[in-house]
Amino acid sequence: MSTQIMIWLAGGGGVQIALLALALLLGFLLAERFMAVETGIRITQEGARPAVRSAHSVQGYRRLGIIRACIVTAPLLGLLGTVTGMVETFDSVLTGGYLQEMSKGISKALLTTQYGLAIAVPALVFERLLLRRSRKLAALGAGNDEVRSLCDAEC
Repeated sequence: MSTQIMIWLAGGGGVQIALLALALLLGFLLAERFMAVETGIRITQEGARPAVRSAHSVQGYRRLGIIRACIVTAPLLGLLGTVTGMVETFDSVLTGGYLQEMSKGISKALLTTQYGLAIAVPALVFERLLLRRSRKLAALGAGNDEVRSLCDAEC
């Protein structure tokens, strides 16, 4: 199993390792935020004191900026992998390389682009869901019945 992972990482070069680290970071941040927001919603709906409600409602928006930055970075890293893969391809053409060397560079270019997009698109969907739940938590924390009923209809 570990040799397959090493082969997979080598297929995309250093960019592949950066994409893997970014995907792990995004997964951790999204999971942590979802758990915090859902806990805040549950506590707020159980009738917590106003001070506790407002503290949880503010917490719902924490780390959203970092999550958004990671989402934007994933396709850019994929693009960087594309450029490095194409440079390898052109280097092999200049040195009179064989088709195998050329296909290796093209493969690296396409794989890193694919992985960058495969990380960013689902993460963007989850970020939007998280934002929606955070807005619900903020509305519940406000304690305003009118805002709550509006949020229940939209969230």
